[in-house]
Amino acid sequence: MELYNNSQLIRKSMADFSKAVLEPIAYEDDRNARFPKEIIKEMANKNYFGLTVSEEFGGNKSDFTSVAVMAEELAKANGSAAVISIAHVISAAHAIEKYGNDEQKKAYLPDMVSGNKLGGYAFIEPGASIAAGANKVVAVKEEGYYLLTGKKTLVANGGEADVYVVIAQTNAEEGLKGLSAFIVDCDEVKAAKNIDKLGLRSFPTAELEFNKSKGQLLGKEGDGLKIANEIQALSDIAHAAIGVGIGKKALEESIKHSKTRVQFGFPISKLQAVQWMLAEMAEKIHTLDTLAYSAAKKVDAGEDYMNESVYLKMFAQKATFEIGTNAVQIHGGTGYSREANIERYFRDLRGLFNFDSINEYPQKIIAGNLLK
Repeated sequence: MELYNNSQLIRKSMADFSKAVLEPIAYEDDRNARFPKEIIKEMANKNYFGLTVSEEFGGNKSDFTSVAVMAEELAKANGSAAVISIAHVISAAHAIEKYGNDEQKKAYLPDMVSGNKLGGYAFIEPGASIAAGANKVVAVKEEGYYLLTGKKTLVANGGEADVYVVIAQTNAEEGLKGLSAFIVDCDEVKAAKNIDKLGLRSFPTAELEFNKSKGQLLGKEGDGLKIANEIQALSDIAHAAIGVGIGKKALEESIKHSKTRVQFGFPISKLQAVQWMLAEMAEKIHTLDTLAYSAAKKVDAGEDYMNESVYLKMFAQKATFEIGTNAVQIHGGTGYSREANIERYFRDLRGLFNFDSINEYPQKIIAGNLLK
């Protein structure tokens, strides 16, 4: 197992690994929507999955900046692999590490660090907001366990994960405050269907059915909303770092293309319109990079990062879309072709913030705080 003392070592190791292992499979895996199962063990052997887990349970717990670095470097080679990893190390492993009891930590974390078990996260419900529709997942306590019934959709690592962190309703009268978090093993749920997506196609998402599925309470009853908000905030910071990684790759290829693509007798890099698009891409990547790592450092410093993550998400949604759009535009017809990487970058960037909440969620939170 390789150990890391700081994010610089992680960046170098991850960059080398991504180029050698992840980049060669990214194109075909995207076309075929194939889950790259073989990389899970390879990443675990380098202890990348131990960044949010204490040494006591086999991990090499590092600062959150290192997690963001991992997300960025993975994304430069393979956006789907980056999102798969973040769902595992944040939504599942971190949640169990922070809120699980000793028995739960011993039962799950060593296998999650070693790659023997992949973690997933189930929050979204079909047809309505959580705990509001006909398919809501309800948990009822019975004989030392909780039995979960209902459906979840757009489940992160759905259908491939061995263990899920699931947010379910335990008290209907309390509304969102009546949500709780659970650990549910994969053999307790049914993957009803895989969800084919526009982008991040190798990142498995599925609809899961719970039919009196046994679950272990994670934390206390009523902790569900707190845990879900923490998972979302940390994931948004990591996804912003993924946007930085894909954005840098898109900019690099756009610069190269602009210098070699000749029109009107000269390279298109000499056209002011192209220069401005490149400059706009660079400006948004630089700003997104600064904001993402600023938020990560707030996590490391023990400061309030929740508000920071909302502003970051609002900016990142717009910035990543514009970065991808400019990259396609600079490449012209080639950028729209499935034979090139650029259209994949565009699709992956577009999907980074679409799984956990509506795109207008940050505006709602920010405006609500302003108008108190």
